[in-house]
Amino acid sequence: MKSLQYTGEQRLHFGEIDLPVAADDEVVIRVAAAGVCGSDIGWVRHGVTGIPLPLVMGHEFSGWREDTGELVAVNPLIACNTCPACLRGRPQLCRKRLFIGFDRQGAFAPRVAVPTANLLPMASLSPLQGALIEPVAIGLHAWHRAGSPAENVAVIGAGSVGLCLLHVLKSQGVSGILVTDLAPARRDHALAMGADFVEAAPQGSYDVVFDAVGSAAARSAAVRCCAPGGTVALIGLHDDEFGFTPNVIMMRDKTLVGCFCYTTEEFRQAAALVDGLDPAWVHSVPFERADAAFNDILSGDAPAAHVKTQFVFETAN
Repeated sequence: MKSLQYTGEQRLHFGEIDLPVAADDEVVIRVAAAGVCGSDIGWVRHGVTGIPLPLVMGHEFSGWREDTGELVAVNPLIACNTCPACLRGRPQLCRKRLFIGFDRQGAFAPRVAVPTANLLPMASLSPLQGALIEPVAIGLHAWHRAGSPAENVAVIGAGSVGLCLLHVLKSQGVSGILVTDLAPARRDHALAMGADFVEAAPQGSYDVVFDAVGSAAARSAAVRCCAPGGTVALIGLHDDEFGFTPNVIMMRDKTLVGCFCYTTEEFRQAAALVDGLDPAWVHSVPFERADAAFNDILSGDAPAAHVKTQFVFETAN
């Protein structure tokens, strides 16, 4: 079958790969839709080591079970369920965790083998909605990690994670939400989704600031516009540098919180939130054009209004 593979040294290859074979505790999924994550883009753009090559990426996806035909979403986080972190209900911190599309073959291909335990039935959702559960779960986890704030929050970055986080905040009744982004088209999406204010860069003082970019500049801005005693929640993974000195946190009694992935329950809860998500910022591309579409993103030729690209494999079961 055709697949979009990362072959190392910042190279992609759209070529043949063997059909997957499911192990005893697995099932083969016929992929319906698969989203391109910022981490996928970053791995190719900057190079990544320590992964199996060639790697079929793709961890935000939905599809049909080959054995039953049931439409499902797939939680890409595979945990051992026996280590201390798993027993505390935090599988994202599992010492033996694996991720579909990173540690093993993912969904940028028509079929993928996944653990049966990672399936989430989607009777009332479409395949495209199912492929958005994962980034919405990231937003939900970030909101929980930040203390579930109810008002006066800022979101830096209106990419897919930032907009999914905005949707979570609105669904939870949060008010006084600022969303910032350098791209006017993305700010327009944020306004359409219910942001109270939009700006190119953060201004003012906020009790909770979410950095959904991850660059040194964005992290510095997040700390700067966080009110004394407030919380900065870091979601983005763009740069390794912090961009600020510890004294900025310490001398204003601010809290710095890391937000990684989500729990199994948060993934399930995210499915219930996806139904009301406005998908105007999601751009669907036939999988046959996956190579060209991914390269457009890498080169910056993709329109700014296309915040999230999803590869579409099939429109009906």
